[in-house]
Order: sequence, then C-alpha cells, then structure tokens
Amino acid sequence: MIKRRMAIVTGLLVAALAGGAGTAHGAPAAVPLPQLPTIPLPAIPGIPGLGAPAPDLTKSFAALTASMAKGLPGKVGVALTPVAGSASTSFGDLTTARAWSTLKVPVAIAVERTGAPGAKAASAAEIKAIEDSDNDAAEKLWSMLGSNRSAVDAVTGILRDGGDANTRVASQLDAPPSYPGYSSWALADQATFAAHLPCLTGSQNVLGYMGHVSKQQQWGVAEPKTPGVTSAVKGGWGPATGNPDNGTARGYVIRQLAVITTPRGQIGVSLAALPRSGSFTDGTRMVTRLGQWVLRNLNSFPTGVCAAAPAADQTNPSAGADAPAIQSPPAAQ
Repeated sequence: MIKRRMAIVTGLLVAALAGGAGTAHGAPAAVPLPQLPTIPLPAIPGIPGLGAPAPDLTKSFAALTASMAKGLPGKVGVALTPVAGSASTSFGDLTTARAWSTLKVPVAIAVERTGAPGAKAASAAEIKAIEDSDNDAAEKLWSMLGSNRSAVDAVTGILRDGGDANTRVASQLDAPPSYPGYSSWALADQATFAAHLPCLTGSQNVLGYMGHVSKQQQWGVAEPKTPGVTSAVKGGWGPATGNPDNGTARGYVIRQLAVITTPRGQIGVSLAALPRSGSFTDGTRMVTRLGQWVLRNLNSFPTGVCAAAPAADQTNPSAGADAPAIQSPPAAQ
C-alpha cells in the first residue's frame, strides 16, 4: 500500500513538474497536489539479543570490586562475547592469565574431530577431563592427538576455528619445556572462543559434559537461578606464576570458561580471579561474586545464536545437524 501511494505521489509530481516546465514561456501554473492521508509506518522490531538499554555497567562493576576488596582483595576480570560474535565487552584489571584446565575444552574438541580409534575410550576420557577436571584423563586425550607437534597444531586449529586468533598453546616443545595448561589465554580471546563453542563442529558432546561438571567446579556462573537460563562451564586453577615442580609456584589463579543460554540467545563468558591471599578458596569465592554479577545483568549484554547447527561429532555419528546445541552426556564409565 505504501509503495502504491508513493507511486501516485511520484506520478503527480511528474505531472506537476511537466506543467511547470513551461511557466517561463507563459504556460499555465502547475496543478496543486491533493492532500494525501498520513500513513503510519509500522514499528521496527527490536534487534534480537540487544535487549533494553544497558545500565551503567562500568559503575556497577566498580561498586562490585570495591565491595569485594574489603574481604577478598586481589585482581579480577570479566569478558563477554555474544555467541557467533567477535566483539568482547571486558571489565576489571585482570586481562590474561594461565589457562590451566580451561584448555581441556579445545583439547577435547580436537579429539572429537579426529575420530581417533577407541571412540569409547575417548568419550570416557573426555567426561573425566571435563566433568571432573581429571589431569590424567586430559593427558590421555592429548596423547590421542599424536606427537606433541600434532597435538599443538590440532588444539591451535580448534582455537582459530573458535575465533581466537592469538593464543599460543604451550607444550614440551617450548624452551624450556612447558605444559598446555601454562598457556596464556587472554580473557577477551577466551570469551570469543566460548562464544563460538555452540557453533563449532565437534563441540556437542563437550558442551554436554560442561553442563554436568562436578561440585569442585560449581562456582562462577555454574548455577544460574533464573528460569530459562542455563550454563555450561569449565573451571581452571593453578599457580599464577612459577612451576610447582621446582618450588617456584606463587599463588592461585582461578578461571572459568562458560556458555550461558538464555531465552534471548547465548553468550560466551570468561571469568578470572587472582586473590591477594593466594588461596584457592578465596579465588573461587571471587569468581562466584563475578558470576553472580554477570547473571544479575544478563539482560544488559547482547546475546546471539549460531547461524546453522554444527556438523555431527566425529565420535558420535548419531549427533547430526539436528542435534540440540547442548545435549546430555552419556553415563560415566
């Protein structure tokens, strides 16, 4: 209807201009246009994931950290990225730290993609590595990727597919030899990777395990209370600096990689805390305070959805393109 009326107006304008073109030569004046009724424009729908205008989150976060500093002094950081997005929103003065066990997520996905022999053994190792954060199981997964060079390349490939263009995977190939958990993983890069997780080939089972982590990882955003909101998480913790093998380790850094699902969409999250006390318990309490703040302000952050369902997991051929983004894991063996 709008186009039709615009066409009528255009036709009348042409006629008016044609008539007016000869006024300089004494032609009749242009015929005045009739008054057209006002046509109300339809409301523009909201953009999915953006929600209502955000409150002053910077001021809110400053109030949070000021409150935490009284009983839990130290450094903290938060980064959030909408699923399938690449623009992160960051808060806090802790912007990077060792990955520790959060790196088990891309390692497990790399194993999923290889379709390595012994899929049943791989699945059992993934469950222990993700749900229980078992280091022996993680080492088994690493070995399934072949040589150290092959493993580093495979895990790096997963990170790059997940939108993280920067993180370098540490290993025994380094000089001096290092460990994957020592990899420095910036919070913004980790949040971007988390935001790509639901869309990555090979992520289905791993996200399922992240939705059923053991009690030792039930902090941060692990237990949202809002109806319709769920989370899949992986914790990581260890010395912030130094090497525990030679007595140079100092303090604890606590990390959490998460995907939060809401009725509006999903968001990737990275949380980190470096307590002044060096205490693991203080660190988890700090990460939980950060997580509670994120969950309280979920409606203020943009969310997103995958453009298409990821391809089937290699170790679970039945998980096809129609599989849910997060599915329940098989029973532990």
